[in-house]
Amino acid sequence: MPQTLVALLAATFLLASFFALMTPARAASGPQPPVGIEVFQRQEDQGLRLTLSWNDHEDCAAYKVYRSTRLDGPYQNVGGISEATMRDFPFFLDDTASPGCSYYYKVSAVDGNWVEGPMSSAVTAKMGVGRRGSGPGKSIIVSLADQRAYFLENDVIVNILRCSTGASGTPTGSYHIMDHRGTVSGCNFWMDWRPDYGMHAWPSYLGAYEENLGVAPRSHGCIRLHPLEAYWPYNWAPDGTPFTVTADHYGGLPLAGGSCSNGVTAPSKKWYFAEGYFDANFLEYLLLFNPGSSPVTAKTTYYPEGHSPVTESYVLPAGARQTITVGNVSGLPAQYGHAVFVDADGPIVAEQSEYFDMGGRRGGTATVGATAPEKTWYFAEGYTGARFSLYLLLFNPGDKQADCHVTYYPAGAEPYHHDFTMPARSRGTTLVNALPGLNGKEVSIKVESSQPLVAQRNTYFDWTGFSYGVNGGDSTMGVTAPGKTWYLAEGCTGNYFDEYILVLNTSPNVATVNVEFETSTGPRPYSCQVAPNSRGTITVDSIPGMESADTGAVVTSDQDIVVERAMYCTRDSRRGGDSSTGISSLSKDWYFAEGYTGGTFDEYVLVMNPGADPTTVNCLFHLENGSEVGASYALGPKSRITIHVDDIPGLQWVGSAVEVHSDRPVVAEQSEYFCVPR
Repeated sequence: MPQTLVALLAATFLLASFFALMTPARAASGPQPPVGIEVFQRQEDQGLRLTLSWNDHEDCAAYKVYRSTRLDGPYQNVGGISEATMRDFPFFLDDTASPGCSYYYKVSAVDGNWVEGPMSSAVTAKMGVGRRGSGPGKSIIVSLADQRAYFLENDVIVNILRCSTGASGTPTGSYHIMDHRGTVSGCNFWMDWRPDYGMHAWPSYLGAYEENLGVAPRSHGCIRLHPLEAYWPYNWAPDGTPFTVTADHYGGLPLAGGSCSNGVTAPSKKWYFAEGYFDANFLEYLLLFNPGSSPVTAKTTYYPEGHSPVTESYVLPAGARQTITVGNVSGLPAQYGHAVFVDADGPIVAEQSEYFDMGGRRGGTATVGATAPEKTWYFAEGYTGARFSLYLLLFNPGDKQADCHVTYYPAGAEPYHHDFTMPARSRGTTLVNALPGLNGKEVSIKVESSQPLVAQRNTYFDWTGFSYGVNGGDSTMGVTAPGKTWYLAEGCTGNYFDEYILVLNTSPNVATVNVEFETSTGPRPYSCQVAPNSRGTITVDSIPGMESADTGAVVTSDQDIVVERAMYCTRDSRRGGDSSTGISSLSKDWYFAEGYTGGTFDEYVLVMNPGADPTTVNCLFHLENGSEVGASYALGPKSRITIHVDDIPGLQWVGSAVEVHSDRPVVAEQSEYFCVPR
């Protein structure tokens, strides 16, 4: 019998024996199963494994996963994962699935005494065909600083497990997996990576002591893993797998969340961004899209705070989308906030994406630039409590000093006024939390300046008020004028979403606000009033009939107002939030420079038709490889369509820009949801 088959059979027997030992009788008093179970098609898993995710819940210590080829069973245990690891890296990987086979999965929860509760209802998944035969290069990196083990395929992180290293030190350096020895000295799933040093499950004689995994070194020098997780690297890593131990931080926890951006109705030769930042925990990208039929050169100038401007030029072929990694711009210093000005010799579309870990608030955001500086800017949303950090970013691109007057409208309090100056061609940052009387407040913002400038708002949050907690952040470009009518193409309640509509009434009169929600079951009206010179909040989920709905909205008022929408997603694998300003006018044409469907990115284009007549929506996607993909949709009156870009043939695993055209005026937005390792 071949040696590899012997090893596989031995590992399978060890796994079955181990889980049989760790499976007590299921008890009615055990914890309830998790909710939100779904199957993910990560790019790094294609053809290699099936991946599940669910919402963790704090009333358990771990989860066990069961699989069957039949809905009615029998179900066999195929692995487990601790609750702590699920919070870090919310994916369960099943590498034992076979290509082309369909499976049913159930998940149970286990408490700290190994009492197991009932199984969840089943979800179904089919193993796709792909690159299993390519034999991806595998490697393991253990970070003593992180107390994490990182598992890579072709240099892409596919799994992260908490570990515990030597209390008196673990040897650093480059090694490899020497052999798989099963159970050694009470430690299951032992793999030698150096003589007398192994990676293995926490010693069985230490009981529940594995709570320290990922927190503090506790071993005698080995790499200890959770008892329910150690089987995975044991089966995944063959002998000879490169194994590196580093004293430094290696990676970070995944950047998860969602972002939503408004489209623009026409390309422009000039684009401005007040935000910009990159360092080890911030990844910044500039997306440039040329929808025209001739090449365009985009001269891009970065203005770092306290440093000289840096300029680069990018050539965009006709119909091309280009991604600029801002951290690679020559001469641009890291760890300094900067503004961006794009000056092109032909009309283009510019968008900015950032992915970040801001003190444990991990997320990402996408923002379409402004096409011109203005003297007045408004933001309806803003919050400075509950670990929310609110920043106002201003960019003065002109050659004259700007005298700035900023009015903050805290809910239930008098406005606060802040006056200051901005030098020519400069970028400035205000931490709103630090201004007198504004910490712990819901607040709207009005910016007035003697010179045209650009205003952008950043929010980073860690909100524990949700049942599963939610953290992340977003960046939003302000609007330049209030109005009586606003459109929101995106919107969702229920299904792990919470939606809020924020209204700033800048007039001296009470504003009567009417909202028409365009749902799949037809329009639903809602009315409220907002006091003069104040901000109001509409909690959409609490409106009768709107508890669980996919919806767009038309907001009208008898006074000039500013409207924003905030959404928070509490699904554990995409946990995050986003704020977007309302759109003040309809158009037959919309453009987006950003778009990605690879890995765990899900891209959606939302189009709402508030009119009384049906329309046809045509989408043209411009791929980074130069090809194009088109798709058409019928859209009824007073309705909204959700286009899942990942499902369109030819748009899987690609970056693209998109233009949306319809035969009647509509409104369009774009949403991305993601959970990616760094």
